[in-house]
Amino acid sequence: MKTKNILSLIETPYIDAQNLLIFLGAYRRPRDWISRMVNSGELIRLRNGFYLIAEKIQQGSNRVIPYEQVANVLYGPSYVSLEWALSFYGMIPERVYTVTSMTLGKAKEYRTSVGNFVYHPLKSSAYSIGIEQKDSACSVGCFLMASREKALADFVFKTCKGLSQEQLKVELIESKRLNLEVFSSLDKKLLSEISEKYHSKIVGYLVNLIGVL
Repeated sequence: MKTKNILSLIETPYIDAQNLLIFLGAYRRPRDWISRMVNSGELIRLRNGFYLIAEKIQQGSNRVIPYEQVANVLYGPSYVSLEWALSFYGMIPERVYTVTSMTLGKAKEYRTSVGNFVYHPLKSSAYSIGIEQKDSACSVGCFLMASREKALADFVFKTCKGLSQEQLKVELIESKRLNLEVFSSLDKKLLSEISEKYHSKIVGYLVNLIGVL
């Protein structure tokens, strides 16, 4: 069977080398075939042992990539958060070009031909609360993403340390141009629970701002 036909059997537009080798089990020296598929453009290498399937992300002249799913699988355990999630929820107006995630592992960054993926470490006691499973709009399966509350908490926790409550207010309104309508609809109880897990003064200030902004 041609490698193109083999790739068409894979449901997702991404695959790791371990699973790809199963599909190439009938080939002699299957790892050499993976290298050939990368060189021919059939596979797009994002890191050693992890690939996008070129024909599955190409729709006409456009590439349609399930960035959130890729981020989860590229490095984990992780969930999508921070600026990427805030943009996903319409909480900030800027388009975001780097897929941002939180992880139980070490800080990591992947610069790839389809975009950059950045991972920020978070302690295990604060990790699990506020994570949601969402269906992908352009691929089979789901991905893990912070809730609106957790995404904003992660953002201020990572980027706003040392600010006073008034300075945080200015940062969110003027610098990030936070959507105040969305902000006012946040679940204050959940945000308070997240703040308790983070043990962070700046996340506590964020809780106080609900109902003030």
